[in-house]
Amino acid sequence: MISWPVSLKPLSALPTLPHDPRVPEAYFALLQTGQWPTRFFCPTEEPTSEGLTGASIHAFATVGPRLATPLPAHLLPFAADGVRYWCFDLATPGPAIRYIDWEVDQWLTVATDFDQFLARLQRVSPRLSPKPSEQEFAHAALIADEAALPQLAEYARSELPSERYGEWLAFWLKQPLLRHAAESELAFAHQYRWQAFSPALQSRLTAAL
Repeated sequence: MISWPVSLKPLSALPTLPHDPRVPEAYFALLQTGQWPTRFFCPTEEPTSEGLTGASIHAFATVGPRLATPLPAHLLPFAADGVRYWCFDLATPGPAIRYIDWEVDQWLTVATDFDQFLARLQRVSPRLSPKPSEQEFAHAALIADEAALPQLAEYARSELPSERYGEWLAFWLKQPLLRHAAESELAFAHQYRWQAFSPALQSRLTAAL
């Protein structure tokens, strides 16, 4: 699990869930290590709207009010992105873990309990969907590998405000395994986007070299 970097402005509207005694304590212990999973792809027995073999979980819910959803009361979401939910099914022993895509009316049980769910999660190279949410992009950007970075950088420079793009570039430059790809992106930014960055951000990017 990864915590949000202090160098980046936090995302808003991430999910929260109450400290319900029916939720396994292992869940709350996991939150102590971070909110963003490095193993995040869960295989499913049928195709999802994300892909043929499974679906991704992005940000685990921190402790707070229950997320408002159209789901039945016994389904307690611990992650959500748009109308895709990962839930504890409080009506079952375990409790079981459910994946629900409200838009396409898909309701799957993916694990009998939280430990089994964690064991099923896989690390894959993140790939953005055609129209990623803010949460999806942020997660991919946090756990990027060298193969994923070109797509992420292209999206950031074309779809994000210049200062936000530059902040992510500064973050990537500090990741040892991304150094080569990030330096190539920095060369592009120097040539085409440099004047759009604030002086403070320019200094950060220069210092990251």
